[in-house]
Amino acid sequence: MAERAGYTVTMFVIDVSPSMAKTREVLLAPGPDGEQRTKEITNLEWALEFVLLKVQEMIFAGRKTDQCGVILFGTKKTKNCVNDSNGGYDHVTEYIPIAQPTQHTMELISAIKPSKVQGDALDGLIVAIQTQALHLGKKKTWTRKVTILTDGESPLNTEDWENTAEKLNELDVRTTIIGVDFDDDDFKEEDKSEQKAENEQFYNLMGAQIEKCLIGSCYQALEDCALPDIKIVKPAAKHIILRLGYHYPDHVEDDDDGDDGEAEKGIEISARVHKVTSKASPVSLKRFIKRGGGRDGGGGKSTQQDEDEDDVMEDAEETKPDVGAMYAPVERETRYHLRPPAPEKKEDEDVKLEDVDADAEHEVPTLGDMVEAEDLVKGYKYGATWVLIDEEFDKLPTKAGIEGGRVIGFMHASKFQRWYLMGEIYSLSADDKSIRSQIALSSFIRGMVIKDVLAIVRWVHADGADPKMAICCPIVEVERDYLFMARVPFAEDLRNYTFPSLDDLKNKKGEAATKHPFVTTDEMVTAMEKWVDKMDLMEAAEGPDGSPEPWYDMSASYNPSIHRLKTALFHGAVFPDLENNPIPPPHPELTKYLEPPSEVVERSKKALEKLKKAVDVKLVPPKVRGKKKANEVDATLHTQDDFDVADLLGDEGDAGPVVPSRSIASLSLKSPFIASQKLEAEKKKSKMDLDDQDTEDEDDQPHRAGRSHLPTPDRSPPSAPTEKKTNLTRQERDVRQGRIIGNAFPLNDFRENLKEGDVVSKALKDMAAVIPEIVDESFSTQRYDEAIQCMREMRRTALQEDDIDIWNDFLHELKEKCQRPGYKRKDFWDKVKGIGMQISLITDKEAELHEGYSAISELQSVQLVETLDFKKIADAVHTAIQTEAAPSANKPTWAAVVTVTSVAPVLSMSIYVGTYCQGFGSTKSLATDAASGQMLRLFATYGVQPTLRR
Repeated sequence: MAERAGYTVTMFVIDVSPSMAKTREVLLAPGPDGEQRTKEITNLEWALEFVLLKVQEMIFAGRKTDQCGVILFGTKKTKNCVNDSNGGYDHVTEYIPIAQPTQHTMELISAIKPSKVQGDALDGLIVAIQTQALHLGKKKTWTRKVTILTDGESPLNTEDWENTAEKLNELDVRTTIIGVDFDDDDFKEEDKSEQKAENEQFYNLMGAQIEKCLIGSCYQALEDCALPDIKIVKPAAKHIILRLGYHYPDHVEDDDDGDDGEAEKGIEISARVHKVTSKASPVSLKRFIKRGGGRDGGGGKSTQQDEDEDDVMEDAEETKPDVGAMYAPVERETRYHLRPPAPEKKEDEDVKLEDVDADAEHEVPTLGDMVEAEDLVKGYKYGATWVLIDEEFDKLPTKAGIEGGRVIGFMHASKFQRWYLMGEIYSLSADDKSIRSQIALSSFIRGMVIKDVLAIVRWVHADGADPKMAICCPIVEVERDYLFMARVPFAEDLRNYTFPSLDDLKNKKGEAATKHPFVTTDEMVTAMEKWVDKMDLMEAAEGPDGSPEPWYDMSASYNPSIHRLKTALFHGAVFPDLENNPIPPPHPELTKYLEPPSEVVERSKKALEKLKKAVDVKLVPPKVRGKKKANEVDATLHTQDDFDVADLLGDEGDAGPVVPSRSIASLSLKSPFIASQKLEAEKKKSKMDLDDQDTEDEDDQPHRAGRSHLPTPDRSPPSAPTEKKTNLTRQERDVRQGRIIGNAFPLNDFRENLKEGDVVSKALKDMAAVIPEIVDESFSTQRYDEAIQCMREMRRTALQEDDIDIWNDFLHELKEKCQRPGYKRKDFWDKVKGIGMQISLITDKEAELHEGYSAISELQSVQLVETLDFKKIADAVHTAIQTEAAPSANKPTWAAVVTVTSVAPVLSMSIYVGTYCQGFGSTKSLATDAASGQMLRLFATYGVQPTLRR
């Protein structure tokens, strides 16, 4: 039968006789290397572990109606309510009065020590019954529990024990007798004393006369404490009104006509609702701080205890620590601080990794300026964006709800989806004191069963609370009819998502794919079916009679995170020294379903290997992601990406070393990203008029050898900036459903959304969808420049925010779309190719500079946009050759330098103006051939055949 949560008084009757001082060895959790460890404790300490665990469970429950008290028998002095009124019952002490347990209770229990006087367990039991009865009085609804802990070595006065058993039955006391080394099915104590054997026999006899009594050993009791326990409690029912057949007014408004709304009323049914299921959650981490400076210095022992260690129970009142000096609860205090600015990093600062780790270990988080709660603005998170709500919004009148439920409609049971259910299940039944309500609700429920419908209810759990939607399912039983009610989402909260088919795969051309890793074959399906059959658990276990039965039993399956955390917290509260008293291993019942049965695994190995071979399983290395918002990089500085021509080509043939000339600068090839940044820096530094320069013909511009190794600016016309519009509606900005970027002013929308909040990924994905649409909707080439400008901004943001995959995937899809047969905007891709590497794929070297990751190489990035046949373009690259004779006494030596003088726009980010190669020879022709050979080998990596002009 389910217990009522709380409303329980538990009396612990503990034996402190001299025999409880006997020591024993108990097993501990294995050591770090798996070695077996033990500790030596007394029988009393072993029994107190059970008491401490039970008391700790009450403390964590935190119910004021969950109370306990401690009675000790075998103490030197006597102090109990029965002795005070009638005398007798010596050596029994009411050590802890009945109250809600606290950490102070734990400290008092831990201070209990064996005495030198024997006590009678039946005297302690009678005192516990009387103390409990005086405390509860006539409260019949409270649960009474008595737990006796003894080793059974002390003599018992068994006269009139039957009256004691009858009193326990009369008061409906749940009695538990826990004996140290009592015999059970798995244990038989050897060399047991006659007194203990006689007492153990008596306990079994008395337990048979008590209606609610359990007898067991201390070992079993501690094992049961570690066993996961699901408590079935009796929920408290709540009275509500269920309304049908009208729109009940949720708030009273002024009615000039004086209509009281009686015509709108329908049926009101008095009902009661209570929980059927409740979500199990980990125990709350209530924190207490232990104060120093107690009555005796904080150890819990007085001077008198030190003098008489063998009889700490001589004066229980004097030995009790001061609860105010022992423990104090940690109270929460909330303060608001601004986020401090990130510290600036010095480029020349040399920081060792060891220093960073040491500082991080002892680092104290720094807080910014404190702000008052009144200065803050309430905000709600919508997706990844914070929406601020001002005070005026909170002051708007709301439609206050009235407690109860109102049926607003019905739906056919076949149309209900299982994933609609949210939260816990409630039971709604008619008020047992109202016959009219019982008849009305039963008629309503049976009508729902006949029509096979479910009721949609607007539910308000308290006056003024926000309404929620619920679904009610009718249940008809022999004794009563009732409804199961569960919360469901509002219609606006339902989202429909579509996913690509796993069976019907198509390639980029729209054709059905027949060969693909995701396309299953008959061999794969057969292998999977055989493996699943071998892993069947429905007959993997044996029943009591030897017949096969399911291996998994849901009722015996527990949540390891909940129960293991509870065990750890309780153990830490009972044993503060975790090094000498480590947390015991998990209970076998908690771990038995964590691994599949070994027999099933063994028999399915062959089927698994065949399945791996059929589907060609391969290990995919983890994808390394970089940090977002990388530090700014000075593109004008030399980096490890720089490499000289000599390093690239090496010394081959008769080509001499590449040496700088006074008329030619020492140059190096850069990655496209570095070159692009240098280009921007060079433009700003020289303050060139970009608009005028971009309109000039690049081939007509003079290029002096050695003037600059930077690439020539692209010849694409400047993109027309999108006209800035403010305070426009979503319809005016042409924002399609599910997007935050509009088709009318995409660039402005993109930049504004980046300022509002952390919606970078969403903005990039929307921009990737908008750009092809504005190209398709463009009148001729009117919006091409705008699309290019959006692509530039999208690429820059993806690189800085480490959303590189979004950009690279978008560019691949854009190229595939533009080159699709029959597409009318193929000229847009020609414009993209004309710009070149500036809006090509983001390479691995570019991503590395921003601490990001990309799987695209520079060659792949070049190949995406540079699809021209360079060998057929004679004017792709122009070079110039200079020769000079070096003076020599015997034979003159000639030096020749081949310099790139101009580059076509499509190669401007791969081959740079000013790149040179130098060669030497005994004649002018040999020197020219040596230099030209180096240049040809260099350009061959790009598939370029330059034109030599002598």
